[in-house]
Amino acid sequence: MKKLLVFIFAATLSVGAAWYRHGDSAHAMGMVSIKGGRALHPVHLPIGKERYTLVITGTVIPPYRGDTRVTVDGGEPVPFIVRGSDPIIDLALRHRPYFEDGTLTGLQPRDRFTIWVVMDPDEPMPAAKRVVTFTDTASNKPVLKIPVIFGGGGEGQHHDH
Repeated sequence: MKKLLVFIFAATLSVGAAWYRHGDSAHAMGMVSIKGGRALHPVHLPIGKERYTLVITGTVIPPYRGDTRVTVDGGEPVPFIVRGSDPIIDLALRHRPYFEDGTLTGLQPRDRFTIWVVMDPDEPMPAAKRVVTFTDTASNKPVLKIPVIFGGGGEGQHHDH
C-alpha cells in the first residue's frame, strides 16, 4: 500500500509539473539551409523575467553541411549561453552533430539537433526583439534566423509544443 501511495504522489507531482508553465521558456523549430534557413514561427516571450530558456530543434536541409555558430543578436547585448543536447550514452545509431564552444559542429544533410539558449539579462527584459542566428563558420552567412519577441502583445503565445 505504501509503494502505491508513493507512486500516486510521484505521478501526480510529475503531471502537475509538466502542466505548469513558468512563462519564461519556449520552443522553436527551424530548418538550416544554404538559402538562409527558415523558422517555423517567431517566439513570443513575456517581458520582465530574470531568465529565459529557449529550446530549439532543427533539421538540416540538403545540401547544407558544415559548422554553425549560434548567437543572440539585435539591440542591446543580452548575456546568454548555449548548450547542446548530447546523449548520456551515444549508441551511434545515426550521425549526430555536436555542440562545442558556441558552435554546432559536423552538421550534415538531414541531421536533427536540439540546443538550449539560456538568456540572463542584466535587468528585466523590456519589450524588444532579438534574433537567434545560426551562422555558417566557413562563409560567415546566416543559415537560420529565429525571431524572439519580448512583449508586444505576444505574451502567452510562446508556442510550446
